[in-house]
Amino acid sequence: MPTKKKFYPAFLMISFLPLVIMLCLNTAATMPAIFIGAYQMNKSGDELDITNTAGLLAFPEAQTALTVGFICYAIAAIIIFYIWYKKTFLKHQIKIDNKTAFGVKSVVLSILLIIGTSSLISLGLYALDELAPSVMESYSETMSSAGLGSNFLITLIYACILGPIAEELMFRAVTQGYLRRSGLNAVAVIFIQAILFGIAHMNPVQSTYATVFGLSLGLLRHKYGNIRITCLAHIVFNVFGTFVQSAIASLDMPDAAYFAIYGTLAVIGIVAAVLIGKEPVKDIDLYKTAGVTPAPVATEPVQA
Repeated sequence: MPTKKKFYPAFLMISFLPLVIMLCLNTAATMPAIFIGAYQMNKSGDELDITNTAGLLAFPEAQTALTVGFICYAIAAIIIFYIWYKKTFLKHQIKIDNKTAFGVKSVVLSILLIIGTSSLISLGLYALDELAPSVMESYSETMSSAGLGSNFLITLIYACILGPIAEELMFRAVTQGYLRRSGLNAVAVIFIQAILFGIAHMNPVQSTYATVFGLSLGLLRHKYGNIRITCLAHIVFNVFGTFVQSAIASLDMPDAAYFAIYGTLAVIGIVAAVLIGKEPVKDIDLYKTAGVTPAPVATEPVQA
C-alpha cells in the first residue's frame, strides 16, 4: 500500500515568493518611465494625472525608459531565479545533455500543444470582443501602452527571448518546484502555479489567458521534468502570437476562415495535451526535504 505523501505548508508559502519578487522588479522597472512621463506631461502644459498610466507612458521618452526598464528587469530576473533554481533544485537533479532533453516526440508535442493553446486563446479573445467590446478596447489600450510592440528588435529580444526565459525560471522552475515539494498532488500543483502566473500579468483579460497558458506549461513541466522544454514552449507561444498571428490577420480573410484555422489548431493542441498526459512522469524531485530521504533513483535519466 503506497505511503501517503506528507504535506509541507512552508514550501507552499515559499512558492508565492517568486510572484512577489516579480511584481517588485516589475514596479522598479516601470517607475522611471512613469516619472519621466509625469515630467513630460507637466512640461507640455497638460494637467498632471498620475493615475493615467497609459497617458504618462505615451510620451516617446517614457517609452524609451520603459523599454530599457523591461529589458533590465528580465535580465535581473533571469540571474536571480536561475541562481535560486540552481542552488535549490538543479544541483539535486541528474544532469543530461540537450540531445536527450529535447527528444523529437517531446518537442513536437510541446509545440503543437502551445500553438493549439494560443489558437484557443485567440478564439476566446474574439468571442470576448463580440460580447464585451469595451473590455477588449481597454485591454488593447493597456497592451499598447507597454511600448514593446513597435520595435521589431526590442520585441524579439524581450517578448520572445528574455521575458519567456525569466518567467519560466520564476514559475515553472521555482514556484512549481516548491509546490511539488509541498506534497500537493500534481493537479493542484499545476493549477496553483498557473493561477499565480495569471495574477502576475495584472489585468483581467491577460491574467485569464495567461492562466490557461500556464496550465499548458505546467503540464509540460510536470510530465517532462525539463525547464528547457517549457522555455522553448513559451518562446514559441510569444513568437506565434506576436508574428504569426499578425501575419494571418494581415491576409484579410473572411471570419469563417480564421475560425477554421484557429479551430483546427486548437483541436490539434487538445490532442497533443491528451498525448502528453499519457507520457510517463519524470521524477525530477531528487532532494531531501525535512529529513525525508528521496526514493531510489530510477535507471532512466532524469531531466533537469
